[in-house]
Amino acid sequence: MMVHRKASLSILGAALTVVACSPAHVASDPAANTISIDLRPGSVEIRPGDVVKFDAIVTGTANASVAWSVQEAGGGAIDATGRYVAPPTPGTYHVLARAVADLTVSSLSTILVTPAPTVMISITPHTTSVTSSGSVSFSAIVTGTANTAATWKVQEGSAGGAVTAAGVYTAPSAAGTYHVVATSVADPSKNDTATVNVTALVVTVSVTPSAATIQPGGSIAFSATVTGTSNTAVSWQVQEGASGGAVTQAGQYTAPAVSGVFHVVATSAANSAINGQAVVTVDSGVRISASSPVSAFACEAVALTATVTGSTDTGVVWSAPAACGTITSAGVFTSVRGSGNCLITAQAHADAAKTASITVNVAPERVLSVAIVPASVSLGVSATQAFAANVTTACGTFPAGS
Repeated sequence: MMVHRKASLSILGAALTVVACSPAHVASDPAANTISIDLRPGSVEIRPGDVVKFDAIVTGTANASVAWSVQEAGGGAIDATGRYVAPPTPGTYHVLARAVADLTVSSLSTILVTPAPTVMISITPHTTSVTSSGSVSFSAIVTGTANTAATWKVQEGSAGGAVTAAGVYTAPSAAGTYHVVATSVADPSKNDTATVNVTALVVTVSVTPSAATIQPGGSIAFSATVTGTSNTAVSWQVQEGASGGAVTQAGQYTAPAVSGVFHVVATSAANSAINGQAVVTVDSGVRISASSPVSAFACEAVALTATVTGSTDTGVVWSAPAACGTITSAGVFTSVRGSGNCLITAQAHADAAKTASITVNVAPERVLSVAIVPASVSLGVSATQAFAANVTTACGTFPAGS
């Protein structure tokens, strides 16, 4: 007898294809009931290692027991309950059920063991760049299995950064090339690696305003903007030291009492080699001018003049190199003998930083008089007398020719 009905079975860990039940081998005895076996499922398609539960329904006898076997050597294993385990090697195999009441009665089921799909995993993006301490999200695509979960790690360990279970990677502070690895949970032998190029952050410091002009003793506030690091602190200083004014650690600058060009510097606390600066021009508004050049004779006094504007204090402080001569507080310059040209400095009393220069072109001294020595002499016949000439100038009296 052949029975056709939908099969009912339990398979662990795989999908399978089931077709109509297997035809039964029937024992016919006119003097007895006919024994038959209805084996379910009649055929099935499974993967290596999958488990299938077979059922055998015996009719025509009170003894419903069957003996189970696998027809092919290496074709898997089946126990006394009909629980079949597929072999690791794909192929076509057969499960045989024999009626214990009559071993000549049997039923055969065909099993097609097909290769399991290959598990594959790929990471997106596969290569990326990020700055130090920055982050980037990775995703893993798993195929060939219903379990698409993946585990994440950084190949270089904690030195290479960190990655969450969701694939969010945070780069280390050190620049370099690191690798993020995703591993299939379904098949831990399958993984994929992404390359991450970590570039160092460039720390910059800029000072605002970058340039300013104020009067002596005036004050101005500066601010610093730091990029490329989470540490935005700076330290402040005046490049020229105390002579260039003073600045607080809040960036408040106070100019010195004199005019000049000074520099306010903000240095990054994260990287002391990085700084920004502002140029401060301290200007009192005082100006001084003088007429130049001036001509004079050696050792003769000449009056120099300088004009101060921008202040009620119009005083001038005069100075001359000692090798050139002397100058009075009123600006009267007297050169020394043989000094040549001289550069005289006029400094505004109201602002010592403001000066003017006067070039004095010193000509050789003028001859004021010439005296012959001796002035008179009485000589006898054929007597001789040596005479000398003395030249008098503003520098003094000297033998002629000296």
